Amino acid sequence: MIKRRPQAHFDDDVSRRMRLTWDIAPEVLTVEEAAVLARVPRNAMYEAVRLGIVPAANFGHRRTRIAKVELAKVFAPDVELPSLTAASNHLPEA
Repeated sequence: MIKRRPQAHFDDDVSRRMRLTWDIAPEVLTVEEAAVLARVPRNAMYEAVRLGIVPAANFGHRRTRIAKVELAKVFAPDVELPSLTAASNHLPEA
């Protein structure tokens, strides 16, 4: 017998993902979260990771994570994230 998630829980999960924005997104994203932010299909995000367009880290089987700052560099270069701004202001002195 196949167990299925209750429909109400699924609807909550979908609405949460649809509300994901650059401001409230976690610093480390799943591929699905990154796809939502970039507004591309999940498979396209996996392909971008595979081709090296989007830098990502793999942690075991089926655990790919993408840093929000790296995703922003590729898909939203005009979005100012606090971590991007802070990194550029704290460059080592020559």
